[in-house]
Amino acid sequence: MLLGTLRLPTIARLWPDFCSRADKEGWPASRLLAALAELELAEREQRRIQRHLTEARLPPGKTLDAF
Repeated sequence: MLLGTLRLPTIARLWPDFCSRADKEGWPASRLLAALAELELAEREQRRIQRHLTEARLPPGKTLDAF
């Protein structure tokens, strides 16, 4: 699917379930796309935070608030 080429892995993973739900519930296309885009952005943000925490090499149990 082109979503992998466009680097939209979350949308690619959720597409089938969301499309069937949208069909059942009569969602307009704009709502479907907005929901998928929001989830893609949220997951990207989560991965970004996790990547930065890993790169920071903070000791286990330490947080930035503890410094």
